Amino acid sequence: MESVLFTPRLKLTLITEAKRGSPEFEWLHELRSDEKGTWWSIYGKSNSPEDTEKLLKHLLPTSIDDGTYRVIYAVHKLIEPLTATEPNTTELIGLVTLKSVEDESLDLPEDLTLPASAAATTLTMELGYQFLPAAWGQGYATESVTTVFETCKKAKSFWQPFEKVYIRGIINHGNPLSCRVMDKTGMKKRGVYHWTGNVFLAGEWRQKDDLFIYGMYLLE
Repeated sequence: MESVLFTPRLKLTLITEAKRGSPEFEWLHELRSDEKGTWWSIYGKSNSPEDTEKLLKHLLPTSIDDGTYRVIYAVHKLIEPLTATEPNTTELIGLVTLKSVEDESLDLPEDLTLPASAAATTLTMELGYQFLPAAWGQGYATESVTTVFETCKKAKSFWQPFEKVYIRGIINHGNPLSCRVMDKTGMKKRGVYHWTGNVFLAGEWRQKDDLFIYGMYLLE
């Protein structure tokens, strides 16, 4: 997987490890400790560096032999220098993640995901992203996710032994902006999943919710 990606407005940096005190850890903690930025995250806001360290176990690669596939890119906005003599700078604005689905927490019916016959030979990855409030509404999420998708399509050896890779996105019904991102990045709405459980999300405890399920083949 390419370590650094550029768009006309953005720099995306692949994160494979983030030790305490490293720039990568500081990036992740800044994002995870922002209340509005984590509003729709089931993991909630990090109240301490220790909270962020615990979360990283679910996001970062752990071993090439553990059977998981994880891709995580930090997103920085490119800032034009005021004069020709000043250096280029960047500003952290977000994060894009792809994580293989190992332990299925949602009992999705086949019409919302893949038929059992296809799922057996297809790697299913779940898309996640978050951006700081100052970056909302400017197309950065769409630009970042699209760039990550295109990069992942080219890295066929990364997905071995799988030849087929399916991406799914799960969006809460109260988050229409993310539904727009799904549409613009090529993800197709498969339907609505009526979830029941117990989770603190978007400032309140919820026992039931409607989740919009999106998906598409990255490789097939």
